[in-house]
Amino acid sequence: MDANYYQSWTIEIAKNFKNELPILGLGLCEESGEVARILKRYCRNDREVDKSEIDEITKSMKGELGDVLYFVAFLASKFNLSLEELMLGNMQKLEQRMCNGTLLDR
Repeated sequence: MDANYYQSWTIEIAKNFKNELPILGLGLCEESGEVARILKRYCRNDREVDKSEIDEITKSMKGELGDVLYFVAFLASKFNLSLEELMLGNMQKLEQRMCNGTLLDR
């Protein structure tokens, strides 16, 4: 699927939102929190996770990351930014950090 198509689809789906910016910001925070909850459950107690748990976590993560993507795409549209523009800019920033040796916090 094309990122620009997905982004235009998110606008169409949410065309009846009222108070869009607060809804988008809070929605992104909420869904990011769901991702954090899944990660916490995955990392809890520094224990081994069995295959059935990994499958469940992966399924949950897929849904929640999709929700995060929806809010990111729609929020980007509100500021006249394309997902492609965001992805390319992020790649450039991370490549620069990699070249500087600052990509990972240590």
